[in-house]
Amino acid sequence: ISKEDIMAVRTTLGENLETKSVLDGKKAVLRSAYMEPREEMQPGEMLAAALGACMLTMVGFIASKRGENVTGTELAVEPAFDEGHTRVVRMDLTFSFPASLTAEQKEFYAKAAQSCPVHNSLREDITYTTHIK
Repeated sequence: ISKEDIMAVRTTLGENLETKSVLDGKKAVLRSAYMEPREEMQPGEMLAAALGACMLTMVGFIASKRGENVTGTELAVEPAFDEGHTRVVRMDLTFSFPASLTAEQKEFYAKAAQSCPVHNSLREDITYTTHIK
């Protein structure tokens, strides 16, 4: 990815602590909501979604280089917050790989996922618990 491929994300605060984020020049909208009732993700959940998307993108990229198919892989990311709900202190990761992969392949990809840019950008004192299916 070149610097020219990176676009700004513009976020606007609405009523009831709801936000709307749009990638410059695009139509897709990502919404967040903090107050109940809500249909949208909270910002901490969006962080978990960004981590999951980045990790699975890394898995898919590496698999394509190795000539292996990991289509259908799922990753559940559950963030846990400190007592004051001021920061994420733990991420529980559950990888569900296709049954066609060996245990060694699954372990390899779960570890390789940790090289993604979002994971590398998060605080080093976040604890990760990884489960592999």
